[in-house]
Amino acid sequence: MGVGYPLDIVVCSALGADMYDCVYPTRTARFGTALVPEGLLKLKHKSMADDTRPIDPTCACMVCKNYTRAYIHCLVTKDAMGSQLLSYHNLYCMLPLQTKIIASFCEFCYIL
Repeated sequence: MGVGYPLDIVVCSALGADMYDCVYPTRTARFGTALVPEGLLKLKHKSMADDTRPIDPTCACMVCKNYTRAYIHCLVTKDAMGSQLLSYHNLYCMLPLQTKIIASFCEFCYIL
């Protein structure tokens, strides 16, 4: 257990691990941090207070489609709803990673 960072999941999957830390996306969200392709986006930081962009412009989740960084910044500094929205986004971001890992494993098994 304790494997939850996206890079750790990829590496450990390649090494044969099949059990991961399930709380990383939601724990990260409780601290006001979003998972983005570049790494982590800390939405509690005061620079986010005026940022009208979505968390990740390339993300298709309902949070990125409907809320700005500034709005989520306001929520995570004052209300639990911000953590819930970030949890949704973070889980949405982890799904394609898992899908790619499974597809790669299946492709590898097919080759053997």
